Amino acid sequence: MSDSPSASGGGRNTRHPTGIRVVVLILALMALALGPAGYLMGANAQSHAGSAAEWFTLSFGAFVGIPLLAAAVATVAGDRRAALWSLVLLAWPLVFVSLIHFTPLGG
Repeated sequence: MSDSPSASGGGRNTRHPTGIRVVVLILALMALALGPAGYLMGANAQSHAGSAAEWFTLSFGAFVGIPLLAAAVATVAGDRRAALWSLVLLAWPLVFVSLIHFTPLGG
């Protein structure tokens, strides 16, 4: 059992909801910036020494790992809405990669 009081009101986070949402927002912005940056660096990388694979791996980590980390932080804090929005970010790679490869926006 934990010494800290549980959230009252049916599982809602009443201790620091703004702080948790700020942390989730910072992680979301990191995922939205680092994922596309890594993917574009991988797409433009030269074919020597596997550098493209390294960039795509870092991009995947940012695209998927950071939103899952944000969802975990929000879940532990008891903020279900922030956790849900963090999981919605998992759709962002599909949108971004589709824009890059299937539209004239990608070049």
